[in-house]
Amino acid sequence: MKLSITLLFLFLLYQNLSLKAQNIGERKKSLENVVYKVSEDGDSLALDIFLPETTVYGQKTPVVMIIHGGAWAEGNKSLESIYYMRKLRERLNSNGFGVVSIDYTLVGKTVHFPTPIADCKDAVRWIRANASKYNFDADNIGLWGGSAGGHLALLVAYSSDGKWSDDKRLAPFSAKVNYVVDNFGPIDLNALLKTDVSKFTLFFAKIFMRKLMPIREKLIYALTGYSIDSEKPKVIETAELYSPITYIDSADVPTLIFHGTKDNVVPLKQSKKLHQLLSEKNVDNEFIMVKNGDHGFNNISQEQTDALIEKTVSYIKEQTAMGSRQ
Repeated sequence: MKLSITLLFLFLLYQNLSLKAQNIGERKKSLENVVYKVSEDGDSLALDIFLPETTVYGQKTPVVMIIHGGAWAEGNKSLESIYYMRKLRERLNSNGFGVVSIDYTLVGKTVHFPTPIADCKDAVRWIRANASKYNFDADNIGLWGGSAGGHLALLVAYSSDGKWSDDKRLAPFSAKVNYVVDNFGPIDLNALLKTDVSKFTLFFAKIFMRKLMPIREKLIYALTGYSIDSEKPKVIETAELYSPITYIDSADVPTLIFHGTKDNVVPLKQSKKLHQLLSEKNVDNEFIMVKNGDHGFNNISQEQTDALIEKTVSYIKEQTAMGSRQ
């Protein structure tokens, strides 16, 4: 009788410990607000980590780093409120990928480029620096960006490895990536912001677009740190420096491009130009125009969104398999 009670006690104890271990494992699949960088002013930048239930690609987990949009001045790393983002994260996790969604310093009156770019590159460096801790595959890291996040992702992918780093602890690690998925990101800031329009065009724009012109001027200053009215040459020079189109000559990163045909924020021709230039340089790329899609694909059906997600996951799996064979 005593033996039976003892065995029952050990069985219940084992079950309890197993459940606790299982719960701990489940909690560790999602880690929020992990600090990856502290600015010189003492401000912390954080990221969220979503790990897959099982590892598909060998022993280590390939990583997709997500960079949010918001005109460089708004937005955050949360993925749960937007169907496109939430479903993408779920599908990536279910296919064996780790997802890292980052915050970066937003531009404004006192913060300008290249700070957000350096943050994004340092986030890639952080992933490599912490690969063993989270079982990341440091040789399989890709980027996904939307709108302003697409612009930042392209800059990270195409610029030289050592460019734009302001965290000395992360500087020894590479910011190179295996591929980039760009969703309607601008590649030419001067074209986007109309920095070189004639005085004649500007005169009529101030009449017929009175509400938009002050927003444009504020955004130009937030991005460049210069006034378009009094420091136009500096604005143009700075906008060129922080445009992905400037770095396409040295680009060799496979690129998947999505852009809606009804995008009224970032013109479709920007992505067409990216596709054209990459093709001329024989850089592996694919351009998908989303019929009637607006900026953000907010007006397309859930079925269409799911199709974009499946295309994205398929592309990332293909690139990851290629990276694993190298």
